[in-house]
Amino acid sequence: MVIDNQRQRRRLAQQSGHPFYRGDDLMDENELLAVGADRARTLVAVLDDDASNVFITLIARRLNPKLQILAYGELPTTESKLRFAGADHVVLPSSISAQRMVQLITRPTVLDFLEEKEERSHLIELLSQLDLQIEEFTLPLESPLAGLAIADVEAKGRGRFIIVAVRHQNGALVTHPPLTLPLAAGDTLIALGQAAEIQTFFRQYAHRQRIRYRGLRR
Repeated sequence: MVIDNQRQRRRLAQQSGHPFYRGDDLMDENELLAVGADRARTLVAVLDDDASNVFITLIARRLNPKLQILAYGELPTTESKLRFAGADHVVLPSSISAQRMVQLITRPTVLDFLEEKEERSHLIELLSQLDLQIEEFTLPLESPLAGLAIADVEAKGRGRFIIVAVRHQNGALVTHPPLTLPLAAGDTLIALGQAAEIQTFFRQYAHRQRIRYRGLRR
C-alpha cells in the first residue's frame, strides 16, 4: 500500500499495480489507522523530511508494537532519533540503497545471515560469478522435509545445494548448522546452490520468497 498525496507518485503506483491511499496528513494517527498500520507487518517511512519520518515512526510504533519499521533519514544525526522513536532499520543515503531496503522487507533471514560478518558479502559477490545464489525458504506445516535432519534434506537434493543457515520459529539463527540438526515446520532455510537446480527442488517442498538475488548489491 503506497501512501502519498502527490499525483505523479499516485499515477506511478497505479501503473505498477500497487494499491494507493491519498494521505493528506501522513502524521495523523487516523491516516495510519485507515490503511491498517495497526495490523500491518511492515511500514516504510520515506518522506523527504527527517522530522516527519521520526514522527510517523513514533505513531506507528505506538499503534503496533509488533510492526517492522524501516525509516529513511537524510542526515546521519537522524539515525539515533529514528531508532529511539522505534525504527527497526534506518536507511541513510550514504550507507544503504533502495534495493537493500526492499531486501530488508523480503529477505530478512538472508540479510541477518550475511551481515554477521562483512567478509560474507564479498563471498556472495564471488559466488554470483559462478551462477550460484542464496535462497530463503520457509517449511510449511505439510512439508515432507519437516522432521528430517539437514543431511537428509541435502541428500534428497542430490548435491544441488547446501544449507548454510537455519532460522528457527523462535527467531534463533543457526549459522554453519550441523548435518544432524533436525528441521521443523516453520523453520526458514538459507540454501546455497545452482540457480536453476535449487529452485526446482524447493518449489516442491517449501514456500520460496518471491524475490531472489544473485550476489549482494551495494
